[in-house]
Amino acid sequence: MRFGRYALLLFGAALWIWMGASIAVHTPKKIVKATIIQSSKPIRQLDDPVRVRKKEILWFDKIYFPRGNELKNPVYGYLGYTHDFLILFDTDMVLDSDKYVRFVVYSDDGFRLSLDGKTLMEYPGDRPYSKSETIVPVTKGRHHLRIKYFQGYGQLGISALYGVGDTKEEAIAAKLHFIGIDNDGVRFIEQ
Repeated sequence: MRFGRYALLLFGAALWIWMGASIAVHTPKKIVKATIIQSSKPIRQLDDPVRVRKKEILWFDKIYFPRGNELKNPVYGYLGYTHDFLILFDTDMVLDSDKYVRFVVYSDDGFRLSLDGKTLMEYPGDRPYSKSETIVPVTKGRHHLRIKYFQGYGQLGISALYGVGDTKEEAIAAKLHFIGIDNDGVRFIEQ
């Protein structure tokens, strides 16, 4: 009888430790703030007026939501959004020197990417999962990056990446990383 109690206590302690470790491993860093707004009326363009039905804020370590019929993230799983919603992704990045930055966005539907309030690229309408990219010079220091993304209906998904170089050619050839993931010379600020 005495052994049974200790075994149960040991099992409970092991389960508690395992659950804590599992939660710690699967909790993303607070790098990218995502404000998700579900509209009660259809959204067909990026700047269509939104009638807010639901709004929530989630934190992610990177901007990666694979193609599919429902918004999904590798850490959180399915999020329950399928149509007529916006996401405002906000993060801060720090460059250790002046660089050329190549931004690549794959999206279904439209998006707008801006740095320090200046629009760098956008696709304001409905489209199938497609690629957009630009290369811009970015100065040393801290910069605020925002991506406004909308999903009307049908398939959805968004992934945002970047590559850096001292020249445009180096930025084109550079390995791409998800926005939110640090790279040599680029650091994203945990909130």
